[in-house]
Amino acid sequence: MTDRDSFLREVDGAVRQDQYKKLWDNYGVYALAGLLLIVAAVAAYKGWSYWQERQAQEAGAKFSEALTLEGGTDDAKAHDLLASLAAQGPEGYRVLARFQLAAAEAKAGDLDKAVADYDALASDAGADQILQGHAALQAAALRLDKADYAEMDRRLKGLIDSNGAWRFSARELLGLSAYRLNDMREAERQFSALIGDEDTPPNLRERADMMLALIVGTPQSLSTTAK
Repeated sequence: MTDRDSFLREVDGAVRQDQYKKLWDNYGVYALAGLLLIVAAVAAYKGWSYWQERQAQEAGAKFSEALTLEGGTDDAKAHDLLASLAAQGPEGYRVLARFQLAAAEAKAGDLDKAVADYDALASDAGADQILQGHAALQAAALRLDKADYAEMDRRLKGLIDSNGAWRFSARELLGLSAYRLNDMREAERQFSALIGDEDTPPNLRERADMMLALIVGTPQSLSTTAK
């Protein structure tokens, strides 16, 4: 390497050092602030994740305790734990607690309150669609003994038309409503639709068979009715 090359390298190094110094003078504070923000964001995320995990663990323990106490040693405490979770628990446990409260109300004979709670869950856009459907089905089941067919149809038609997981149970309830109200033609139509659907679960198909036998009088006529 010649003296000229060495000189040029020294000059280049000095220029670069001067440029880096100017860059730091102009932007160094902002770069440091940005780095600190990144570190703070990572720390905040980790803290938030830890908090969420702790919340879920505490909620799970509360929910398990409520289920243990419910119908056993302390119904009142079970209700308080579930009500607390329904109001302030993590999202998943809030929904589960609301379902459990509605079920407890139905079991205690407060059917109007239970139906109202299930209706609220069924219309809650924040709940999973499967759970919304389950709530709608539970509300309809509790109304089966008192509602007219128009109400039952209004409650269940959406589940039947949605082609979702609850359509079979919804159609069965609608058929039972028609049968209870002595509308045998409509009851036969609903139970025949269940028999004619190849996706109908086996246990529900058996119940539809039984209801059709009651409607048409003899098991021999089931195949004709189904067609």
